[in-house]
Amino acid sequence: MRKLKDFIKDKKIDLKKLEEFGFKLINNSYYYYTSLLKNQFKMSVKISLDNSVFTEIIDTETNEPYVLHLLEMKRSGYSEKVYKAYSEILAKIQKECFEDEIFKANYTKEIVAYIKNKYGDELEFLWEKSPKNAVIRRKTSNKWYAVILTISKRKLNLDGDEIIEVINLHNSPEEIEKLIDNKRYFPAYHMNKKHWCTICLDGTVELEEIYKLIDISYKLTK
Repeated sequence: MRKLKDFIKDKKIDLKKLEEFGFKLINNSYYYYTSLLKNQFKMSVKISLDNSVFTEIIDTETNEPYVLHLLEMKRSGYSEKVYKAYSEILAKIQKECFEDEIFKANYTKEIVAYIKNKYGDELEFLWEKSPKNAVIRRKTSNKWYAVILTISKRKLNLDGDEIIEVINLHNSPEEIEKLIDNKRYFPAYHMNKKHWCTICLDGTVELEEIYKLIDISYKLTK
């Protein structure tokens, strides 16, 4: 079987949806079987609980594995048809059985849920070259009131090159000046440092405190 490397990058498996799709749990892995091109091929998809995904196509006439669809440089008209049918199945599985999980930190997930539940606002990913950075804007004014970024600690003048998730929040210049201590609250990364501050989403600032600051930022964008 062929292992797919980027199939579940930044994705989270929904086991219930896997079963609804037709996957069967066998020996701690989920299996799905289907046919391609009017039963000329059998396709199987295996998803392990460690999030590894494997696929295999069998030629029903020879009962041998078919691999020509994987050779991009050598795909002909026929193998291109196989590849198209194969890709359509995978795209459907990805769409129906996986959820986006761009941000990994539990704090980030809690904050995204808080904002969605309280204000009904969703993450917007505006930058193709920075797919792990998102903004959240107030519907009534179209103004940003939160920005979630994935950066290196070094960007905040902290020791180490560990990649962390942070949030930028709007506040009054007076409050920003009071908050900044370069330990819990930092000058805004890549934004106006007079009106914004950056908070690491790693537990250094309690969630309840961040929620209060989100509410202030939201009010300032009316």
